[in-house]
Amino acid sequence: MTPAQFEKQIEPRWQKLETLLKEAEKSHPTAAVEELPATFRQVCHDLSVAQHRMSPQRLTQHLNALAIRGYRVLERHSAGGWDAFVRLLVVEFPQAVRAEWRLFWWCTALFYLPAVLMAAITPSHPEWAMSFLGPDAMVQIESMYGEASKPTDFVRESFGSGFAAFCHYILNNVSIDFRTFAGGVLGGVGALFVLLFNSLYFGAAAGYVHYAGNPLTLYSWVIAHGAPEFTGIVISAMAGMRVGWSVLRPGRLERRTALVLAGRKALPLLVGAAVLTSIAAVLEGFWSPLDLPLVIKFTAGGMCWLLVAVFLLFSGRRQADAA
Repeated sequence: MTPAQFEKQIEPRWQKLETLLKEAEKSHPTAAVEELPATFRQVCHDLSVAQHRMSPQRLTQHLNALAIRGYRVLERHSAGGWDAFVRLLVVEFPQAVRAEWRLFWWCTALFYLPAVLMAAITPSHPEWAMSFLGPDAMVQIESMYGEASKPTDFVRESFGSGFAAFCHYILNNVSIDFRTFAGGVLGGVGALFVLLFNSLYFGAAAGYVHYAGNPLTLYSWVIAHGAPEFTGIVISAMAGMRVGWSVLRPGRLERRTALVLAGRKALPLLVGAAVLTSIAAVLEGFWSPLDLPLVIKFTAGGMCWLLVAVFLLFSGRRQADAA
């Protein structure tokens, strides 16, 4: 192949890269820039071939300038910031959940089934929940969900304001996520333990309310913030189990390398779980204490569950199809 033929062959690729770079440098680029990384790699390969074949200096200088420009654009867009965080949350996070759908449903079963079983058994055998919850938690549950009690009164007496309650809830919720994820380093056993403990605790609390309180008060309180909170706990367990599996089965990689790679894959899951439980803290601190009719509370709660499901099922699919 002559230098002229080679230049004619690769010309469409560098012209395409020039077009994509102009688009990426705009303040609001179109979806076409998704093709930029692949086109950039092709042009870099063309540059390498041109240098190897000692093509005319005009061609190699032009390709080199394009490669430098493309590198700077990609570096700027991948350096971080809010755009990268938003992409991680709305694209990479739901994609990661769908990619691990078997693990998601397994962790979901491990969380909900023991909780439902404990809630069903407790009214007939309240001593189980009493021994599991302890006296302090039982007093708190009766103060919030007793027949003559209101959760809003408990929040006002315990925290003083919705904002103080929000701060408490966000610290508690996010710490559960990180403890669950960190437990994955122990071969996944720690993540499994934290998941099951929270499952049994929530089940015991619900069962004790059925035994000594008003279940409608409990369910109207938790139905809205429960959607992001419980889903976040399940997904943080997924992240921990994925890390734990890499420790047990590193394959041909060194265990340290396998752990690092698994941690990178689990990062979108952990970040997404933390954001979900943070949203739950906002709802629990400001929405759940509102004294509203039950029909409004349950309707809003159902919408929260629907929104979480739709987000995890459909968000990021367009980018995946384009890729």
